[in-house]
Amino acid sequence: MAHYFGRNWEKAELLSFLGDIHQIAGAKTFKYTDGKADGVSGIKVETGGGLSLTVLPGRGMDISEAYFRGNSLSYFSGTGVTSPGYYEEEGFKWLRSFFGGLLTTCGITNAGLPSGDQDQAFGLHGRVSNAGAENVCVDQFWEGDEYHINLKGTVREASNLGENMTLTRTLKTRLGSRAFTINDYIENHGFSAQPLMIMYHTNMGFPLLGPNAKFVGPIISTSAGNDPARQMDDCCEVPYPQQEYEDQIFIHEMGADENGNTFMSILNRDIGDGTPLGLVMRYNKNQLPLYTEWKMVVKGGYIITMEPGTVTPDGRGTLREKGELPMLKGMSSHMIDLEFQVLESIEEFKAIEEESEKLLG
Repeated sequence: MAHYFGRNWEKAELLSFLGDIHQIAGAKTFKYTDGKADGVSGIKVETGGGLSLTVLPGRGMDISEAYFRGNSLSYFSGTGVTSPGYYEEEGFKWLRSFFGGLLTTCGITNAGLPSGDQDQAFGLHGRVSNAGAENVCVDQFWEGDEYHINLKGTVREASNLGENMTLTRTLKTRLGSRAFTINDYIENHGFSAQPLMIMYHTNMGFPLLGPNAKFVGPIISTSAGNDPARQMDDCCEVPYPQQEYEDQIFIHEMGADENGNTFMSILNRDIGDGTPLGLVMRYNKNQLPLYTEWKMVVKGGYIITMEPGTVTPDGRGTLREKGELPMLKGMSSHMIDLEFQVLESIEEFKAIEEESEKLLG
């Protein structure tokens, strides 16, 4: 049954009220025509369940705006959406095109801090988010009484006589939903092994991120990922924006069930008007064994990230030196599954807290 406007509907009954399904939900393609975003293709998704997403095939199939009932879920930086033509790879210049958004993908063969590896210089977080997708498909269809909205596109990361990798992303949601899934299929089309470095830079922002929020997940232990984090502030608590703040990186060891399934969530009991709002991100440790939190709560740059990945953000060269650089064999693939769900009640918050305690034993 399709769930919309507080009740379940059979297809025929619901359509009897509509001229077109896009009256209440669906996906529509568009293209930016102004400023540094000019030419970037996008897809606006409305589930009819309060969830609104903007997916950018023109920027690696990443997600920029994300709202629930008009409230932003994510951080959005002052760069705005920028065309891949403005991308600068050297050092930290990746930040000049980092719009934030709900999801910025870091990878595929490089993620983390700038570093040198095998006589090559690698900048921050890799190229994949600044690549345009090809073979983009928007598929909207009824299956019985459920209306499905599926997006798909392939991003290429290749160099002549070098790496030849693709990431094919499929995003799925449906009418009335507060959730969506992402399935990423990473394939090495070459004959030589290549680094498999991917981090899902999931960027929490105001009003979801605020002083009434906290992060809840089955954290077994935490270590510092940079010098400021050695102060070991409470990584799960959210302060007010600070005038001066050094970003902190935390590496969390996460508990999981017998199949490797785990999650992290942000729960805000009051976003400012008495409304609870939360977001849970589920993933599998067999696919993404490591988890990074980047905490930056300075005024005007108020962001905390949830970043499951195949690597920590130490940089490609450093990880190779430490013997911790994951590799994907030639002519092979790696599958990654993520699920995001918006939470809107204290009862749902309690269920998440109980689930976290259960995974911790």
